[in-house]
Amino acid sequence: MNGRAELTSSPANNVLDVLRQVALRVPDRPALIMESGAITFGDLWDRVGRAAAGLRRLGLEPGERAIVMIRMSIDLYVGMLALLEMGAVAVFVDPWIGRRQIATFAAFAEPRAWLGTAKSHLLRIFDPRLRTIPITVTTGWHLGPWPARCSLADLEVGEGLVPSRLEAKVSEEGIHPVSPDDPALITFTTGSSGEPKGANRTHRFLLAQRAALAAEFPAEEGDVEMTMFPVFALNNLAAGVPSVVPAMDFRRVDRVDAARVLAQMRQHDVTTCTASPPFFDRLAAEVESRPVERPTLRRLLTGGAPVSDAQLRTWRLAFPETEILVAYGSTEAEPVAHLTAEERLAAVNPARPQAPGYCAGRPIDRIRAKVARIEAGPITLGAEGWAAWELPAGEIGELIVSGDHVCRDYYRNPRAVGENKIADGEAVWHRMGDTGSFDAEGRFWLAGRVHSTIRRGGALIHPQLVEQAACGEDPRIRRIAAIGMPDPELGERVVLVVETEEEGIEGEIAARVAAAGLAADEIVLASEPLPVDPRHNSKIDYGKLRERLRTPGGPLAGQNSIWFI
Repeated sequence: MNGRAELTSSPANNVLDVLRQVALRVPDRPALIMESGAITFGDLWDRVGRAAAGLRRLGLEPGERAIVMIRMSIDLYVGMLALLEMGAVAVFVDPWIGRRQIATFAAFAEPRAWLGTAKSHLLRIFDPRLRTIPITVTTGWHLGPWPARCSLADLEVGEGLVPSRLEAKVSEEGIHPVSPDDPALITFTTGSSGEPKGANRTHRFLLAQRAALAAEFPAEEGDVEMTMFPVFALNNLAAGVPSVVPAMDFRRVDRVDAARVLAQMRQHDVTTCTASPPFFDRLAAEVESRPVERPTLRRLLTGGAPVSDAQLRTWRLAFPETEILVAYGSTEAEPVAHLTAEERLAAVNPARPQAPGYCAGRPIDRIRAKVARIEAGPITLGAEGWAAWELPAGEIGELIVSGDHVCRDYYRNPRAVGENKIADGEAVWHRMGDTGSFDAEGRFWLAGRVHSTIRRGGALIHPQLVEQAACGEDPRIRRIAAIGMPDPELGERVVLVVETEEEGIEGEIAARVAAAGLAADEIVLASEPLPVDPRHNSKIDYGKLRERLRTPGGPLAGQNSIWFI
């Protein structure tokens, strides 16, 4: 608890009360639609109640934590929502991180339960830190205690359950009373440092996030959304909007079967779609190859990685009547800002073609935002307050935000709180870790990441600015990254790594960088793919790339050309 927490607990504070109200209002409306089947809001509410009752019978108590490792599916939401209903805490460990880190993060949460696929239980069984978790549930089969004590189907069978909770007409039936600042979800999203950093999403936070998403991306009557993001499907459940889960391998967004996904869209009359940039790249390419198969969509919403102007133009050609929105945010704060494709494409001043980064738009009304001078360590406000830290419009620094839907802390990690949060009286500001600046119109322009900022000869070089200038609209360049590498004279030198099949284009790239008034000391042409984040398959993994450059004879050595400027 903290100073903001209300002393009274109530079922109305539990985010699950929102689902109850939706289920009572539209019980027969589809809630989640998979390629293999669907479930209505009424049936989902019944299944959640039965699963919650089953978890209680197994001995799980309110406030205790349960690991959830289930792919995006109906089972995921049955299990997760059952935990929330009974006042337990669902702990998500990002499946895209390595096995060792998954085990470390899971053990760090000190869970009493594990809900997961059979494969996830193999990880648990072979790790001594996780083997003794007393309550284990699998989404598939089990034989005695293997791979888990019971199945999700087992949880939903028990004595004393009414045939239908909707028929019972019991107000707030089964919903455990909570205080607004009680934890609901803990999400471990980063594994680069090896230290667990779990965003603590309280019931208050989830309700505030729902309100922010509803205000910024409002649903219309009859909407059906396809989304690859679990948080947006959760928001749809709260809004009474059916969610279609795309038939795809979520580990390889850049290889999605676009024809299969488009068939789902047409079959279920999808009106809106939320996904990462590579997903829409694949859809646009498929639609352009077969224009008669074009789906009728009123909105595309993307985020999670930078989107280039060239990508937006391609999407606009493929979906000429569709509103295209680019959203900006993070696990700890979503949404922060957004803008339309047209606003983004018109944002660059023709008189100054070198943009100060990627325009993310104006912060939404529910967000307060500042740009602070770049600081590697914790930020503590002194007697001068923000005057010692805040930068004026036009100067590049780190974006910090505050609001009701901004996570205030991390689970059992005071070090992460100290490094990423700034106390300001009752308010808590979150450091986004992104660098950029506000323009005269109040729009934020992304310039890079704080940890990727290059310190060259006493000056700060922002990678995204160098990358934009170097790439331009050159179709021969697939990906590009500016990396800071140790240098005895400069401190760090700027190394540009270019993923391309072309040869001899170093001079053109160097000329574009020089014309923008920026620095690049080396250019490396790489014919093989640069490492990207496993979730969106679109953000450069600068840490892995730096290690490759440091490794003699590594993947970027020998077969690639290096051009010194």
